[in-house]
Amino acid sequence: MKTNPKPFALFLLTALLLSSFTGCTGKDGEIYGQRKVLEYVDSICTEPYHLVDRELIEESPDNMEYRFMTDNRELAFTANSRLVPITIDATQTSFYRREITCDYVNAVRGLYRDDIDAVLQENGQYLEEHGWIYLLSFRDIDQVVDTILTADQIYSRELEYNPPEFLSSNPAAGVHVVWQRSRQEAEEHKTWVNLTDIGVTGQHERQELYDRLADAYAQLYVDGKIENGHDIPAGYLADKHVSLLPVIELNGTEMRYDRADNPYGPYGLTTDDYKYCWYNRELGSYMMVMDIGLTTDQMSIPLIIREYVTALGGTYRTSSQDELYTSTWTIGGDTWIMEAEYDDNEIRSLEVRKNGSPLELPYITVEEDIQVSATFCVGVTVEDFCRLFDLTYEIREEQGKVLFRKG
Repeated sequence: MKTNPKPFALFLLTALLLSSFTGCTGKDGEIYGQRKVLEYVDSICTEPYHLVDRELIEESPDNMEYRFMTDNRELAFTANSRLVPITIDATQTSFYRREITCDYVNAVRGLYRDDIDAVLQENGQYLEEHGWIYLLSFRDIDQVVDTILTADQIYSRELEYNPPEFLSSNPAAGVHVVWQRSRQEAEEHKTWVNLTDIGVTGQHERQELYDRLADAYAQLYVDGKIENGHDIPAGYLADKHVSLLPVIELNGTEMRYDRADNPYGPYGLTTDDYKYCWYNRELGSYMMVMDIGLTTDQMSIPLIIREYVTALGGTYRTSSQDELYTSTWTIGGDTWIMEAEYDDNEIRSLEVRKNGSPLELPYITVEEDIQVSATFCVGVTVEDFCRLFDLTYEIREEQGKVLFRKG
């Protein structure tokens, strides 16, 4: 929990920073000129076009509208150069920022919207009001694939004017796919299980799209979130593991990650945010979150290692100098020392030694796996997590547990 300045002080500080460093202006400031507008439109529209006219449609703050037409199919679109008010904590300030917008992408999508909507509505399990398609069983994946591929055929005509990358980045429509227990529940729209989102890009391949949906369906079944899995082919289940194990036990006692005391700062700890073990498919291993010993007197920082050391009857201490954070813990006759360099919300280095000998400890960051959850934590395999305390472990997927034991 971070300390916060008083609202007015924060407002004033932010306003001063905005005016000093971001080029913000007042209500009568200048907007971007035509050269900047054309550069921006060029970055969005790859087909030949020409400027038809321009008009100042609003004054003080200014809003200049540019009207364009494409050369080969006479598609009309606009761009606007304008001033936009800046708000802080939902309060409008006296500052404005310059902005350029362009509706070329929406103009392109509009060419295909009606035809694609008609295709989606032909699917009996499409919920038009929400833009969703629901599955009742694994067998329904075929009809979802058929629907998306038919819609793709319509949008693929855009490849005559724009490259594949444009269509991939700007789908003509998006379809949210969910699982429902029954048609009645789907129509009530109160409960559902999310599978994935699919964009109509004009370029899907049948097998790739089918496998993507099948993989998501099978994973949710393994995780116990989808009940109907009797018709899932064995091949889609063969490599699946439960995504998240929410219960962690150490020597038969659940680790609740609920220690509130923090000898290094005035705030309670937040380790309960990291109380899980998850499966990383890329690494083929279950993973644990480990903190790097970062401490600060301005907020609560997880001290996950300390919780395990304390539970095992050991001692733990941490210190820092500049951006180098050192954690030392002793369990029985063994001592571990961890040194972590952390700066600008990034771990620069992380080294662990046990009884003076380097302990190779591969790790991943939150940028590599969102389950790590924080820039000041890392993800390590359960095997490597055990090496930090001389533990053994057992995974019980059917119970949602990882069991650690000492000795």
